[in-house]
Amino acid sequence: MSTKTANNLISVSIDLCRDYTQIAYCMGNMAEPDSVSTIAGEQKYLIPTEIGKLNNSDEWCIGDDALLREKNGEAILADDILKTILSEKSIVVSNNTYTGYEILKHFFEGLFKILKSNYHIVQPDYISVTVEYPDRILVNLIRNVLKDMGYDREHVKIIGHSESIICYMISQKKEIWVNDVLIFDFTKHQFLVRLLTTVRARVPQPIVVEEMDMTQKFKVSDLQTEQGRLEMDTKFLELLKKLCSKHIVSAVFLTGVGFYEKWMEDSIRFLCSKRRVFQGYNLFVKGAGYANLSQIGIGNADSYQFVCSGRTLVNIEVEVEKDDKNIPVILSKAGTNWYEAGARAEGILDDSKELRLKIVSSLSKSEKEIVIDLRGFPPRPNKTTRIEIVLAYRNDRQCIVVVKDLGFGDFFKSSEEMVKRVIDIEDYL
Repeated sequence: MSTKTANNLISVSIDLCRDYTQIAYCMGNMAEPDSVSTIAGEQKYLIPTEIGKLNNSDEWCIGDDALLREKNGEAILADDILKTILSEKSIVVSNNTYTGYEILKHFFEGLFKILKSNYHIVQPDYISVTVEYPDRILVNLIRNVLKDMGYDREHVKIIGHSESIICYMISQKKEIWVNDVLIFDFTKHQFLVRLLTTVRARVPQPIVVEEMDMTQKFKVSDLQTEQGRLEMDTKFLELLKKLCSKHIVSAVFLTGVGFYEKWMEDSIRFLCSKRRVFQGYNLFVKGAGYANLSQIGIGNADSYQFVCSGRTLVNIEVEVEKDDKNIPVILSKAGTNWYEAGARAEGILDDSKELRLKIVSSLSKSEKEIVIDLRGFPPRPNKTTRIEIVLAYRNDRQCIVVVKDLGFGDFFKSSEEMVKRVIDIEDYL
């Protein structure tokens, strides 16, 4: 049995993106997560999300090492690995075909080699991985890879970038997020705008992150010419004025390689007027590091309700009778990571041929009802039909409810009849 306490636990966070990956770590005596440099003693934090296989060898290389070896003719690179993994296609390297699982496992092994060689971290106690969106394919792959690398599922957390932002923000001084916060993410592949707002009048306080994809309007390729940079500055200024006219913004965060191309002039002057502006790469990876600390029991995440992509938006309840009273039983709670949400419950039908579920919005508290028709179940005397209710999410916007006839002991065998209902959550908000 482990004798470790929160003061000597080691946690590692990984920001896995299509263009670059980053790592951070935290030990019990550290006030905040610290970014990992790929070169000891230097500030080289960005790891290209690239992987290559050495020629005539079973060895793999990642990041800048992979790019250099490919340039020198020593290795063959896999193409756009994260995009290919999400498409569930096989990946061809050196005329050999690999699954997404195999490629991701080799890539993660390369990341942990950096931790071991530069920071002497061999087996961290907690791991969090943050991605743009915790898609089911990616969540399952990451879980399986880390499990096969020897990490307990209970000590692995996978979150989206929006959740990383919340974890980061609630760990900072309140003056930074006393009002709304704007976060701009400008990478080689996308331009995303996120707005963080806090609902102060509720307990626990909901923290909401809204997302806007503006990739079609802002592209890194447009920065290659002087005219393109001037136009980008003008477009960004227009966007900032529009957003700041609708919201009181206390802080702005600029992240991604697109903000290091030296094109902001009028826009940055506007930004820095009466609000704090932060620029850097490590917002998401540090946020994931704070999520690790929350798992250990450090921090104040329990004081807030996370309302963002990757988290469920509603309570799903069923009403049951107990001691002559009707009481609601929550099958799925709002604010849960969708891949951890769900329930399995049993009950007995009492003079009913239907199951009624209540959907309660986490923000508006509005209630709507779903009726699942069970008339296809065999007719039996009252209170002699036992049912099983299984609820599981496909993603944060859709769940499935399955109701199965279990029969009633030796009196009535199960008919194996079941009813399946797909619930689109946005229809009930």
